[in-house]
This record gives sequence, structure tokens and C-alpha cells, in this order.
Amino acid sequence: MVVAIVEAMDPDSPGIGGGETYSRNLLQYLLKTGIRTFFVGVSAARGRVTEGNLTFLPVTSKTTLGNQGFVLRIALSRAFAALPPGAIVHVQRPEYALPFVLFCHRCPKVVTLHGRILHGVRLKQSPTVARAYRMVESLCLRRSAAVIAVDDGTREFYEKEYPWLRGRIRIVPIGIDLSRFQVMDRAAMRARHGFGTAEKVVMFVGRLEIEKDLGFLIESFRLVIPRVPEARLVLVGDGRHRAQLEELARDLVPEKVLFLGARPPDSIPELLNCADVLTLCSMYEGSPTTVKEALACGVPVVTAPVGDVAQIIREEATGRIAPKDPAQYAAAIVEVLSHTDPDGVRQACRRAAAEFGFDRIGERTVQVYGEVTAPEVTA
Repeated sequence: MVVAIVEAMDPDSPGIGGGETYSRNLLQYLLKTGIRTFFVGVSAARGRVTEGNLTFLPVTSKTTLGNQGFVLRIALSRAFAALPPGAIVHVQRPEYALPFVLFCHRCPKVVTLHGRILHGVRLKQSPTVARAYRMVESLCLRRSAAVIAVDDGTREFYEKEYPWLRGRIRIVPIGIDLSRFQVMDRAAMRARHGFGTAEKVVMFVGRLEIEKDLGFLIESFRLVIPRVPEARLVLVGDGRHRAQLEELARDLVPEKVLFLGARPPDSIPELLNCADVLTLCSMYEGSPTTVKEALACGVPVVTAPVGDVAQIIREEATGRIAPKDPAQYAAAIVEVLSHTDPDGVRQACRRAAAEFGFDRIGERTVQVYGEVTAPEVTA
């Protein structure tokens, strides 16, 4: 078996997004299990290289390309020509499959849907762009040998959008690296990253984009402060919505709302260990990686009812699923911050995360690969 992972990243320096984390973990799993792997991505620092079972195929040195630019670079670089016949092409967005669908008929394609991607395009792009995207997405999904959704909500969305997908979509949630995300010495981590021992750290980790609805989080946090004066909101990440969020929180910055900006992925476990609660209030999600990573670090979560969080947050000690109402969301944060058994909370959180270790998830993904080694589906 040969697998080609396709994602717009350098596996040596991934970001903190769900798709990049997924690709990094999948790559490590495939290599650990001895599967020959190609990685089609981007890199400003290196060209094509083969080391052991891994061949890295950067299609461009421009690491800030959008999704359309990445697809174009795949086509222009003819990266698909380097793949052996029968290699399974596993893409992390439907449109990434387009060059392989058009020019690489000998390789079966697998698409992972990391949430309602089409919905996000409709939210952020013009109707004309969204219609064009849907045409490309539809073609790529039709020509894929297998489609993986990371949660039931994503599956239901796509089956409604494309009825011919019914019965074809497999559910495989996103896994995490439990060797990286684990409980650490909280006092030591706080000292290292500059947080006070008495602070109640309410944290968000992810992209500062409109779909994350962080304006809602800031407004909800205003209702937390009178009840928990020592609370502080910490936003880890960057994005196009940052300037608007800083303006919204201007009267609270930096004493109560801290924008940490982008941080290296390897620092995220330490930062999560500084938190008392992780928050998520996105408009939509698939199988949010950051929720599982926080739990693996012993940190409870307050989240909106999105994606598969109901299958993750099942014990009271692990957090709350709160409605998108500022008063109710703030009340959930206050409840979690009032826990009086921190050791019990950490143990419960760690237990909840254990079933999402990537060894389990990786095995399920490889099972899908085994099912698509037959001739490609071209319905």
C-alpha cells in the first residue's frame, strides 16, 4: 500500500488548524506502521526529498497561498506524475482532489470532509464563487473512491446537498496525539508562559476567523468578569478577524483579554496546561481537534453544540455544552471555573480523550484505504 497525503502545509512546520493537525498525525501513524507515504504540500525551506518511507513533494515555496492557489500549483507542478500507479490519494479538502481527478486516473482518491466546507465557502465568498466551488466539489466527490466525514453532522449536510452520496460516506472522527497532549505541571507551565497562579484562564485555541464567532465569546466573557473577577480570556491564534476582535475588546485589553497570536504547534500542549477551561463557540465544526487536545491535557471545555462534541463531552467534569446565548454560555464558564476537585476533573478529562488517540483513529483510516484498492468509483 502507498498513500499520498495532500494538504497545504509543510509537515515539518504545521499550523494549529484541524486539517493540518490531522495530516501531521496521519503521516506519523502511516510511517510508524511502515506504509510508504508521499506528502504533497508546500515548503519555503526545502524541495523534494525522500527519507526512508516518506517522500515530500512541495508544489510551491509560497506558504500563504489560498486553497485555489494550492490546487493550481498541484496541477502546474505535475506532482501527481511522481506517484506510483495505484497510490491512494488522500486529500483534506474536496477541491484538492481536482488535479488528480483530471490527470491521475490510475490512483484512487479519498476525501476527508473536515466539517461543512461548502457552508463555509457560502458564508465567506460571493454567490458566484460559491457556485463555482460547488461545481468543483461535486465533481471531486463523485470521482472519489471513498469519502470520510469527521462527524454525523457533516455527513448529514453533504448527503442533503448531494443525495447521491447517501450510503457512501464513512464516519471517522479526528484523532489526537496523546503522547504530545497530556497533563503537565500547571504551576510550572504558568510560570513559563507568564500567567499568575491565581488567574482563572479561559482559553481559545484556533484561527481568528468569522466562523469561530469570537465576538460572541468576548461578549459572553464580559458577563463572566463580574462573577469571577480573576478570570482572563486568552486567545491563541491569528486570522483575518483579529483586528475587529481587538477593537471589540479594546476596553478589556490586555488586563482581561490577551491576544497571544500564532504560536508554534509544539507549544500548544504547554499553553493548554495553563488553562482552567477551553472555549469553543463556532458557527459550525466537524470533529474539533482542540476540544480533544484540551481534554487530553486535563482541561474541561465549554462549547457550543457543534460537530461531534456531544460524543466527547459526556461527563459533567469534562465541561458543558452551552446554547449560543451569552448569559447561558457565560454561566457555563462560571460553573466550570467553580470546580472544587481539580484532580478529579483532570482524570475525567483524560479518560474522555483516551478513545480519540490516533492509534485507534489511524487504524480505522487504513481500513478505508484497504477498501478502495479496487478500481476507482466513477459514478
